[in-house]
Amino acid sequence: MECYECHSLHRSTSAVAVCRECGVALCASHLHVETQQMRKEAGLGKSTSEVPARRVVCPTCRRAELSA
Repeated sequence: MECYECHSLHRSTSAVAVCRECGVALCASHLHVETQQMRKEAGLGKSTSEVPARRVVCPTCRRAELSA
């Protein structure tokens, strides 16, 4: 699979990840890795994870989230 962002620039680059929001394939140059706090129902106990999860998004989804 090839990176969608590179393909739109007429380049051929192998994809290494998929955007969590829109599903587009991404190369290492175009992906944005963020952290996300994981929460779960735990009654009166702790409801967040000690370790944040990894979240991969494309440049378009990242811009959309930042402007919201």
